Amino acid sequence: MQFDDNVAHYWRFFLSGTMTTLWISWLALMLGGAIGAIIAHMRLSRVGWLRAVAIVYTEFFRSIPPLMLFFFCYYGISYALGLNLNPFTSATLALTLTASSLMAEVVRAGIESVGRGQWLAAISAGMTPLQVFRYVIWPQALRVCLPPATGVYISTLKDSSVASVIGYIELTRSGLLIRETTGSSFDVFLIIATIYFVINYGLSLCGGALERRFRIVH
Repeated sequence: MQFDDNVAHYWRFFLSGTMTTLWISWLALMLGGAIGAIIAHMRLSRVGWLRAVAIVYTEFFRSIPPLMLFFFCYYGISYALGLNLNPFTSATLALTLTASSLMAEVVRAGIESVGRGQWLAAISAGMTPLQVFRYVIWPQALRVCLPPATGVYISTLKDSSVASVIGYIELTRSGLLIRETTGSSFDVFLIIATIYFVINYGLSLCGGALERRFRIVH
């Protein structure tokens, strides 16, 4: 197999696309983590309607294919609300909706992993509910949340490739543009696949290291 030298000349575009993919997926994970934490607390609430809203939100956005969310955020919102979102904003919103629904379950599992007895003991010691969460629940829950959060990031990073359908120039879209210029499909897609593999495998190793570091037993 002979590699097309013309494709190699576009390494800066591959690098730029890679950095863009890492940035938008990381941004979506941070936003999704914040929203997911709120949704998780709503689902654990004793207020019935808050739990219902959290369940509907989580299950709805976990069930919709990312492609549909990208189309909805880019075309649907513009049609329904008259807001012209650019590809970056639309892609970030779509990825955030998916990531937040996944992170909500991760956070909920982390909080529920802390024994009820610790909550009762902290309350008995005179701590307020906010202090219990800050000093007792969250430090332990975070140890449980971090490894699966790595898996959510990997999923979000892969889903970011769908942003190419709305014209956002990330790694996959950069590769498609290079393919149109060079006429070489196999080499371009091989490079893209290799980059995704290296990044995601590295993230998987990080997730495994975190799990061993915190000695989380499933």
